[in-house]
Amino acid sequence: MYKYTFSYAKNKDQKCMDVDTAVVLWTMLLADKFPIVHDFVTFLQQQKPVKVINRDQWQSFLEFASQDLDCYDESSAWPVLFDEFVDWKRC
Repeated sequence: MYKYTFSYAKNKDQKCMDVDTAVVLWTMLLADKFPIVHDFVTFLQQQKPVKVINRDQWQSFLEFASQDLDCYDESSAWPVLFDEFVDWKRC
């Protein structure tokens, strides 16, 4: 279900989803299972690193949310947004 939500939630004429929409969906769909979602939402709301979430960020987030940040490897092929979040979280 998560994988297909992106296409339905974004505006039809856009390639990306507004951050506010993504925040609501991540909170509804994933926050109970992945506590890191709350921290990621806080990061997005406080730091405002992006205005939209692209398909790659959306699709990668489910796997990212299940990762142990202590073992996070910035040299892996994660979206830059996740690298920025991990840096923010570690500070």
